[in-house]
Amino acid sequence: MKPLVGVTAHRIVVQDVDDVVAMPHEAVASFYVRALHKAGAIPVVLPVVDPDDHDGLDQLLDRFAAIVITGGADVDPTNYGAPVAAACGPVQPDRDRIDLAVARSCLARNQPTLAICRGIQVVNVALGGTLVQHIDDHMVVERYNSEVHGISVEPGSRLATIMGVTEYWSNSLHHQCLDRLGEGVRAVAHADDGTIEAIEIDHAPNVVAVQWHPEMIRHDPAHLALFRALH
Repeated sequence: MKPLVGVTAHRIVVQDVDDVVAMPHEAVASFYVRALHKAGAIPVVLPVVDPDDHDGLDQLLDRFAAIVITGGADVDPTNYGAPVAAACGPVQPDRDRIDLAVARSCLARNQPTLAICRGIQVVNVALGGTLVQHIDDHMVVERYNSEVHGISVEPGSRLATIMGVTEYWSNSLHHQCLDRLGEGVRAVAHADDGTIEAIEIDHAPNVVAVQWHPEMIRHDPAHLALFRALH
């Protein structure tokens, strides 16, 4: 049987077809769904749950072979004890609470997890790390599915084993990045300018996190391999 992979959702408000009623929806970008389908998994939207219901969250995660923590809005700097800089984008505190709870549970369980873009930042913050609130030249939206910069992958890392390379390329759709690494976090890939592009976790080796968006370049076998590795 194909494995079930939970994909973290976020809440958006959508107008109905007549633009009469606005209703809240729990949404996942279709790129993640397509990448998981192509990798041979069955993607399932993780409902937005009460982050304080730890037993309920663990029971939910028990249903899945793996989890994908998705990209999105900036993480609120108050989560890592920093003032909000002028260059920080809009934040979603409710989403932060939920994503941080999911990340902490996945880390504690060593559940197979792929954390993407905002996801890598959530994982680092969940482990006590911090973020740079703005960097230039890393938000290249018009080339979302093509090469933007090189990445160097640490030889011998799990990421290198999964992707099958130590020198490669990625897209780039972020304006924040990791700063101080959290407890047990190791940087295992860097962009040409030294920006951290991937991390692994000493006490949770099944958790891999990347700063780029492999779901948007799933046509490339090395990037699709990140999704295949979830099962």
